[in-house]
Amino acid sequence: MNSNWDLIGHEWAVDMLKKHVIHGTTRHAYLFCGPPGLGRRTLALRFAQALNCTTPTDAGIPCGTCRDCKGIAAMQHADLTVIQAESEGGTLKVDQIRDSRKSLTLKPYMSKFRVAIFLRFQEANDNAANALLKTLEEAPSYAVLILTADNPEQLLPTIVSRCEVLRLRPLSIEQTRTDLENRGVDKERARLIAHISGGRPGMHGVWWKMMTCSINAKNA
Repeated sequence: MNSNWDLIGHEWAVDMLKKHVIHGTTRHAYLFCGPPGLGRRTLALRFAQALNCTTPTDAGIPCGTCRDCKGIAAMQHADLTVIQAESEGGTLKVDQIRDSRKSLTLKPYMSKFRVAIFLRFQEANDNAANALLKTLEEAPSYAVLILTADNPEQLLPTIVSRCEVLRLRPLSIEQTRTDLENRGVDKERARLIAHISGGRPGMHGVWWKMMTCSINAKNA
């Protein structure tokens, strides 16, 4: 894994999180916010890998190949809990928060930290949000909570105030186009997808599939 955790962009965020890992100054809670498709979940998983990798390639850089890294990448790790609404646009419920709190009270099974990732937390109902607030207040030292949301204003101010907030922004069109070309997309199509996706890496695949299907339909 490279020094930017194999991510496209967000170098400043990776650098900050790496420093927290290297210097042992990890916060108990983080909020990664920005429009969907920016790579919020990927950044959260990379951070979890950096915290728990047993064979880092360098300080703060997870190897990506050890048992812990692979388990976290697949979201199937004993010390990782991923909490989200059943479907995008759904509701994250209080019972899900309560279940995660139970796991957070247990010491890590095989790693240094027990990590809980709460995806799209703007979808939490009021009871779930209040339950998370209590979890944040009572989280043990070995637990790291990571929330993702479109923007902090969608969440309770008391939750935001307890988190280290990282506001992720879209990549430049040029950076996006270059990445697509490096993946084998021809220049003209890469330029078009870069503009349509608005610099959001997570949207590349969606537009690529749509364009491919459209081309195939015309040629049928």
